[in-house]
Amino acid sequence: MRRFGLYIMVLLLIGQTSCSRYLDVKDKSEVVPKTAEEFSAILHTRLNNIEQASEYAFFGAYLNTLPFEFYTDNMDANLTISERDIPEYVGSDINSLSGKFGSLYEVIKDCNIVLHELKERDTEFGKKLLATAYTMRAVCYYNLMRNFCEPYDKTRAGEQLGVPLVEKFDMEGKPDRASLKATADFIIHDLKEALKLNQTDKQYLFYADVTNAYLARTYFWTQEWDLAASTAKEVLDAYPLIRGDAYREMLQSEVERKGNELIRSGTKQSEAYTRLYMQRSKQRPVSLDLVKLFTEKERDIRYTFFFDEQFLNTKMLKTSVRAAEMCLVMAESYAHAGDETNALRYLNHLRENRISDYVPYTAQNLPEVNTDALVKVDATGKALTPLMSAILNERRKELYLEFDRWYELKRNGSPVMWWGLSGVKYETAKFMYLFPIPKTDIALNSGLIQNPGYEGL
Repeated sequence: MRRFGLYIMVLLLIGQTSCSRYLDVKDKSEVVPKTAEEFSAILHTRLNNIEQASEYAFFGAYLNTLPFEFYTDNMDANLTISERDIPEYVGSDINSLSGKFGSLYEVIKDCNIVLHELKERDTEFGKKLLATAYTMRAVCYYNLMRNFCEPYDKTRAGEQLGVPLVEKFDMEGKPDRASLKATADFIIHDLKEALKLNQTDKQYLFYADVTNAYLARTYFWTQEWDLAASTAKEVLDAYPLIRGDAYREMLQSEVERKGNELIRSGTKQSEAYTRLYMQRSKQRPVSLDLVKLFTEKERDIRYTFFFDEQFLNTKMLKTSVRAAEMCLVMAESYAHAGDETNALRYLNHLRENRISDYVPYTAQNLPEVNTDALVKVDATGKALTPLMSAILNERRKELYLEFDRWYELKRNGSPVMWWGLSGVKYETAKFMYLFPIPKTDIALNSGLIQNPGYEGL
């Protein structure tokens, strides 16, 4: 990645921590860059943070995967081995999670400066900057949507609350919350604009294939099943599944991006630093409910290195986008669309690359739905079928410790969870799947309606 001596926007970041406050700049001429290289420096500052594993909001440092795993049923909170740096449950971190709101809008501000102030737009270099900024802005809004909005409901998305849409570098703007549908449409628009520019330079991290993967993710979150399946297929075709030693090496790589990972954090972090944080993942054992899903045991390669004999985690911490997720998106999307044949095809495609001597699932031999499982309904609110249950279980296994389970719980019913620790009952209520809008933002803009459950904050 290129380094530039002038990082003109660093001063802009100091003290600007919210959707409204980041616009409070008095003299636009003093802060807007002049050359394409200076605009590039804005983006490279953000991209470098991803590579250094110090970015926590729009892509997520791999260190963030652990708290989000502890918020879910993937780790056994009742058997916490050490309480150092371990949240009891999501409520313990609610203030810091609220802070993601301002952090995401800081990145959006930088993207807006590039998108609307860059003069060199028709050169290859300029197009590369625009495509990267479009994708980064879309990823920010994608994460705002998942963190601060209700799960998407196609039947009422026009009435559900989205987030403020800040499209331009406006020093006076204080937008209200848009609808959830408008928010999703804005994300999709940005991703499509980026794809038109066909940015393929991987030094900018958010190249066209990554953009396409986020488009598949967005269609999936918004229940556009046909579009999710077809877009995910484009990515999967370009990055086929791998198996055996190649798969193990990819997932256990401490800093290097390998295999069919499209993007990952921490590629410029030291291996010693990564190993230090790996120790924190052993402070709670893996949930037995998750362990029991590996019914093929040692024939499933994941069972052999995701955890040890004491069920303590041994899978490498990372934040990434990789091809297996696209395969799972296809399986579930086809199932929702009523295409059982293709749903089984892609479910089995993942399993054949993970399980030796595997037995393909058919409509006749799918496991029965576990009525004691935490997730009882799918993303549309319907009771789980054996096919949907098998797909969700496979996703839980495959993407364990990859920033996924919390959002899967939210997407599929937002079930109430509780556990006891040191004689105290901790409950994750349904409203906690939405993080609160910072009260400082609401004080500045009365149009920012607070999320349910946090009105008294």
